[in-house]
Amino acid sequence: MHLIEMSNYSLAPYGSGYGISGFYFALAPGDACAVEAQNPDDAHAFLRALATLAYPLNGTFRWNGRRLNLKSYKELLGYKKQVGYIAPDAALISNLTVRQNILIQRYYLENDLNIDLDDKLLAMCDTLGICQKLDRRPADLNSMERQMAIVIREISKKPEILLLDRPEDFIGHAKFDTLVQLFKDWIDQRKPVVFVSYDRRLIRRFATRKILITNGSLTTVDIKQFVVDE
Repeated sequence: MHLIEMSNYSLAPYGSGYGISGFYFALAPGDACAVEAQNPDDAHAFLRALATLAYPLNGTFRWNGRRLNLKSYKELLGYKKQVGYIAPDAALISNLTVRQNILIQRYYLENDLNIDLDDKLLAMCDTLGICQKLDRRPADLNSMERQMAIVIREISKKPEILLLDRPEDFIGHAKFDTLVQLFKDWIDQRKPVVFVSYDRRLIRRFATRKILITNGSLTTVDIKQFVVDE
């Protein structure tokens, strides 16, 4: 069964993009989809639509076979818990510490403010260089550190789907091995990922499908997955 189905879906232009008209897209377990667009804003608009951050001009959105009411805050909240969204327009809550930002969903779901980061998340914080900044507010971090906190927050949600826009910019080319491991861990669980990247190594190594967006049209192409060592 498809996790997501978008039928006859149309998106208004975003930024300098053209918009996308009347497309069909389905996402299944194990998919690793690389988005390539004539205009980068169209690629970002597509990720926003998958995250239900953009309301369509028309179309149907199904999650696990059930039509999602895009006007229902309650339904969207339930869906958003299942989606990790890592992109330039993702943000931290300014009046919470980094630690609180990472744990906020667990605070809400478990109704316990005494929860703390587990060893795995602390190790990730250390790898991504923000372990010493956990009890500071986002304004005290530089832009790269804030992006690292967003990566950890979204991964900590244990979502069913991961959406990434130019992850190499978030994690940095110097930490490419960390980015590769993130993709590998995700794909090993057969959880789908949709990503925009200009790093051809990521695309060649992990993508099983390409999503092509040109002049307002979206098409998908299945590709053979293979590993390259670079």
